[in-house]
Amino acid sequence: MKVKKERKHLNKRTKGKIKKNNIFLLLIILVVVVYLAPKLFSAAKYIYSSVQEYYLSSKDFYFASDKLSSSHTEYEITNNWSGAETYIIAVNMSSKKNDMAFTAADIEYTISYTCSDNISCKLSKTSGTIVGQDNGGVNEDSFSINIDPVNGTALNEGEKAWVEVTATSKSPYKQTISGKLILEVGNAEISYEIIDSANSPYLTVNITNSQSKGADVTLAYSPSVVLLDMTSRFYLNSTSNKTEKLNNYAYINSITSYVDSLTTTSVKFYKMDKTQDYSYSNENGVTPVITLSY
Repeated sequence: MKVKKERKHLNKRTKGKIKKNNIFLLLIILVVVVYLAPKLFSAAKYIYSSVQEYYLSSKDFYFASDKLSSSHTEYEITNNWSGAETYIIAVNMSSKKNDMAFTAADIEYTISYTCSDNISCKLSKTSGTIVGQDNGGVNEDSFSINIDPVNGTALNEGEKAWVEVTATSKSPYKQTISGKLILEVGNAEISYEIIDSANSPYLTVNITNSQSKGADVTLAYSPSVVLLDMTSRFYLNSTSNKTEKLNNYAYINSITSYVDSLTTTSVKFYKMDKTQDYSYSNENGVTPVITLSY
């Protein structure tokens, strides 16, 4: 009887230990799952996007942008906004991978956005069409986002604002690309950036005058690398320019124009070699193909 009681007592103790061990093991598994779940979700999302892009490219369908992607790009713009005036972000859309790989049909798409509480945003349009080569297009389109400080209250230097942008194609296939565009208020001076991407036929120079007065701004460049868009307001309002001869033709290589205070001016240049990416900001350490002085 005594032996049976001892065995019974031991069985209870053993079961209690097993129960405690099971609970401990369950807690460990729960912690691991909680830790890994976001990473597993991100990995699954990335794999799905990659597979979808591969499938769509096999159908000669390309839906791309210089600031948006299927993996959700974060695009940061620093020191190019005073935080007081309207800032314009240009978003370029494309339906080609290169000159040999493109979507022949038109791609219709819609645009949506959300923005941070310290700014108000306005799209230039809420839908667009990238006209394909079957209809005489060049597989390009664009839209812009106007950003203003909310209630007219200027943001402080170093303060950040953001816009989440999503573009979704409707036909011939459905695909979504998105990105978070982050603006950081810079110091009170004149700064600039070059917005570009490989295989884009043109680049955009954004000039921001954060000073309390306007100024004459000069852009200098080599016409063997880029050519100025002669329809731009910067050219039409220019006060002086210089030229150089290239293949017996005179091309502008330096242009000066007035930029108002607390404004951002965009100037388009066409690239001689569109496979290059000439992106530049005041902080990325790259030697710019276009220089600014004032």
